[in-house]
Amino acid sequence: MKPKLVCILAACLGLLGTSPGATPWLTDLGAGLEQAKADGKLVLVSFTGSDWCGGCITLRREVFSQPEFDAFAAEHLVLIEVDFPRRKALSAAQRSTNETLARQFGVTGFPTVVVLDGTGKRLGVIGYLPGGPKPFLSVLQHFLDPQAAKRSEEIKPERRREPLPLFGGAPTQPPPRYTELTLKGISGSANRRMAIVNNQTLGVGEQARVKLGDGEVRVRCLEIADTSAIVMVDGESQRRELRLRGGL
Repeated sequence: MKPKLVCILAACLGLLGTSPGATPWLTDLGAGLEQAKADGKLVLVSFTGSDWCGGCITLRREVFSQPEFDAFAAEHLVLIEVDFPRRKALSAAQRSTNETLARQFGVTGFPTVVVLDGTGKRLGVIGYLPGGPKPFLSVLQHFLDPQAAKRSEEIKPERRREPLPLFGGAPTQPPPRYTELTLKGISGSANRRMAIVNNQTLGVGEQARVKLGDGEVRVRCLEIADTSAIVMVDGESQRRELRLRGGL
């Protein structure tokens, strides 16, 4: 068999692009919790739209696929993927399980990463953090330091019951209350920009429920430029231009 044909067949079988030492992603949370409890690890549950969500694709490319993350995960984490794809087929049972988990953990947007201990106790929530593996691993490292967590609870005990923001910020901080739609940042390449609007990260053509005041509004991202983004808000007929603070 010719080498070129072997490569094509291997790609079709999903054999290419997988690292032999890569930490596996499970889909059974119960099995993951048992493994984490036995090995003394944390459980990282990634709620994702793997084949359509721009922020999820960016998170996987910039963090989950990097060797720094894989080395950290091999030592400290059990990885669980809860996927909501649009093109990839899931079994009815898996889709139902994933929907149940999303309701259980109050997931309202993707990507959302929930961190649990081996007993299933929720330790915090993370979203996409720009800058590659380093800032993401820095947040995860916090959960591995019981003394740091204890100090945080002693200093700010009234914040323990606050829900955590899906995107950005340290996991011990309460979620900000947004009084207006704000463009907090733009990341990615010129061909694939991502806009961070309040608590959500959106690519062009994506929509999500964005926190505003005491509730949420559905926002659809239409365009992303260097320092601004054009969005549509449900219930409004006019498009809005959101600009980075300090932008011209």
